[in-house]
Amino acid sequence: MTDEKTRRRVLQAGGLTIAGLLAGCGEDSSDGDLDGLFSDGTQTTDRAEPFRPKQTETPIELETETPPETETPPETETTIETVEPIDDCGHDYPLEPTSSEGAFTLFHDRQESGTRLLEGTRLLFNQGDDHPTMSLERAGDSYFLNQLRTSIPAGEGPHLFQWNHDIAGEFVRSEFLSDQEGNLRVGECAFADVAWDACRYEGHTIGVPIAAECPALLYNKAILEEMGVEPPESFADWISIMEEYHDPYNGEYGLAHPVSAYFVSWAAQTFGEAIYDGDADELGITSDALIRGLNLILEDLKPYMPEDPSEQVQRSIFEGGNSPFLVNGPWAISGLEAAGLDVGVTPIPTPDGGVARPYSGVQLLYFARKMNDYTAGTQAARGFAEWYCTNVERLRGLATNTSMIPVKTGLGREQLPETTRGFAAQFETSYPMPQNPKMSAVWVPFEQGVLDAFNSGNDPAPLMANAAEEIRNSWV
Repeated sequence: MTDEKTRRRVLQAGGLTIAGLLAGCGEDSSDGDLDGLFSDGTQTTDRAEPFRPKQTETPIELETETPPETETPPETETTIETVEPIDDCGHDYPLEPTSSEGAFTLFHDRQESGTRLLEGTRLLFNQGDDHPTMSLERAGDSYFLNQLRTSIPAGEGPHLFQWNHDIAGEFVRSEFLSDQEGNLRVGECAFADVAWDACRYEGHTIGVPIAAECPALLYNKAILEEMGVEPPESFADWISIMEEYHDPYNGEYGLAHPVSAYFVSWAAQTFGEAIYDGDADELGITSDALIRGLNLILEDLKPYMPEDPSEQVQRSIFEGGNSPFLVNGPWAISGLEAAGLDVGVTPIPTPDGGVARPYSGVQLLYFARKMNDYTAGTQAARGFAEWYCTNVERLRGLATNTSMIPVKTGLGREQLPETTRGFAAQFETSYPMPQNPKMSAVWVPFEQGVLDAFNSGNDPAPLMANAAEEIRNSWV
C-alpha cells in the first residue's frame, strides 16, 4: 500500500497528461496518475451529503419500450474518427458475459438524456445472444443515496448502481459494497490510472469506471466571434474579454459563475493547496495559497458576475445569451444546446504560477452488497459491468451525447466530440474528490464561508478560519 500511495502522490504539483488519460497505460504511464486524495479516514456522524452537481433537466419516468438511441448522431459521424482502442489487456472488446443465466438490477439517477442512453443500453444488452437479463430502476438524485442506505442493509438493494467515486469510503465502511477483487476480467490495463484508482478503496475493488466529469470554461462561440476574439488562453486575455463585454445596465455580464464549493474548487486549489487532502487527512482551507486562490473569484472575477451567486441565476444569464462565459460541467451542455447556443469548452485560464484544479468525479458502476451472494444474478451483473465498461461504441455514445469523458484506455482525443475534448483537457489538472468519509463534513462549512465572503465583500481568511473550526469540531 505504501508504494501505491507514493506513486499516486507523484503528480501533486502537476496533473494528468492527456496521453495518460486517453491513450493507454503500462509501465511508462505513470504520468497518468493524480495526486493521492484517496485514503483512510474516520466516519463522521454529522454528515452532509457528498456533493452532487445539480441537474436542471426534468426527471422522467423510464420508458420500457424505447428503442436503443443511436450512440453517434448522424451529424457527428463524419467528424469523429472511430479507431479501435488499443491497451495492454489483450482482450477483444466488449467483453461478453460468460453465461446467459440470471437477472440483475441496476439503480441510477441519470436525467433525461442519460436515462435514454442507459435504457437503450439495457435493450441492446438484453437482445444479445447468450446475455442475462438486465433491469433498471431510477431514483431522483435528491434521495438516491438515502434509498441505497436503507435498501442495501435490508437486502432489497440492487446488484449494481451508478454514482461518483467519492462515496466509496463511506459505503465501504458501512459494508454496503462487495469486493470483486480477483473475480473480474478487467483491470488496471483497461483504464486510465486515475479511473482505476477511483474504483478501488483500501485494497478493495468495489466497482468499474465508466466516465469522468469536471467543470471547465464554457464559452458562447457566437459572442466571441462577434467580438473578434479567440477563446482565452491567459488570465489577462480572459479578463480583457470580460471587461469589453460587461454591461450590467443592459443585462450583459462578462462572466457567469456559480458560487458553490464545487464550482470554486478550481480557483481555491489553483496555487497547489487542496481544500481537503483525504490521503494526508489535511484541511487546507486556511492556507495562504488557498485564500489567494479564492481571491481570484472574490476580487478578480466578481466584478464581472451577476450579484446573485446561485447556479440557477448564473446559468440563466449564459443560457439567455447575455454572457460569453460560464463555468460549469458536462451535465450542462445538452440543455444549453437545446436552448440554441453553440457552446465551446476550454480549460479555465489562471494567472502565471497557477493551474486550474477543479474537483472531478469518476462515474462508477458500484458492486452493491447483494453481489456477495454469488448467485446467478451476481455473475450476470458482473458480466454486464465488464461488457459495459469495455464497450467502445457505448462509451463513445456517452461522450457524444452527454460530453462525459471516457476513461477507457485507447480512446484518443480524435475520437471525441469537441466539447468532450475541452472537458478532457481540464480533467488533466483536476483533483478527484476525496473518497475519505471525512470530506462530507467539509462541503457545507466551506461553501458557506465562500458565499459569505462573496455576498459581504469581507476578507475570506477569517471566514475560512471559522469554517475550519466547525469542520474539525464535527470530526471529533
